[in-house]
Amino acid sequence: MHTIRWFEALCGLLAALLGGFVLIFILFGPLYHFSSSSGASGSASLLQVGIEPVTVVILCLLLLVLIGEAVGAILHSRTARRSWLAVLWGSTAVIGLVNLLSLLSIGVFLLPITLCALIACALSLSWERQDLREQRNSRAQ
Repeated sequence: MHTIRWFEALCGLLAALLGGFVLIFILFGPLYHFSSSSGASGSASLLQVGIEPVTVVILCLLLLVLIGEAVGAILHSRTARRSWLAVLWGSTAVIGLVNLLSLLSIGVFLLPITLCALIACALSLSWERQDLREQRNSRAQ
């Protein structure tokens, strides 16, 4: 039982860490490739190309959601409170929505994050069900 809780916290933390690395790569990595008619070619990052203010807001909100994912998974695995479960599931829903909306551009980078977040959610439900079964069995005896 404690192993499932530990894996829930680990998956939530892993989703947040991967998300942080992905955001750093999105900002500083060579996402844009260009070539000119004179034969010059190269690559540039999002910051070198120029970033719109709305993009900064969206990336900051995504960072907050990733922090919410880690906090929700860790605190739910430790306290088993429904409020932290709601934070975990809400963060996972937002990450999944961002992944779907950006699938043709940066969404491919977000797939591992979404997978880790979904595993954390599945583990959060599985150990709660196991606790309920143990409580029922102890009452029956």
